[in-house]
Amino acid sequence: MKKISSVTMLLSLASVLLLTQMPALASDDDSFAPGGTAIDHSTEQFHNLKVVMDLKAHYTSDVSFGLMVAKRITAYPGTKLIVVIEGPEVAMFAKKNYLDHQGAVDGWADLANKGIQVEFCGNSVHGAGLKPQDMDGLSDSTPAVVNPGAYPTIAHYEQLGYALALPSPQDKPAQ
Repeated sequence: MKKISSVTMLLSLASVLLLTQMPALASDDDSFAPGGTAIDHSTEQFHNLKVVMDLKAHYTSDVSFGLMVAKRITAYPGTKLIVVIEGPEVAMFAKKNYLDHQGAVDGWADLANKGIQVEFCGNSVHGAGLKPQDMDGLSDSTPAVVNPGAYPTIAHYEQLGYALALPSPQDKPAQ
């Protein structure tokens, strides 16, 4: 057996200790991260937001994703939100389809009852073979509207000072 000198053993032990402590040292040292540490504004509350959301509904899951985004936006005090729903899944809001999509429609109705304005793209409604009177009103206090078309409607609200929000759901829902 080969003898290991005490110096070699000390150096080996020191190397092991140094290597095991490197991750701890790196996490305490901002020089390992470009730009240092992020500034935390995660608890900041915005007030009186004016947002128009363009919800492109190609899949049923897009409508559910948009509902989640709308709820997050309206969590801020004094928020005014208008949601323009366009695309083929606007048909899920047709009265005749209510039972098939009751959960999602009820979620949007709840927001409408809280003052959120929901608008359906008139071009999408007509493209789905529907008429404005075929669509669910969602709320007596803030009834849904079938507008002339998503893009001119969004431009109109932007001229009134509303900021545009574009939720980005997956391209295609998981199967």
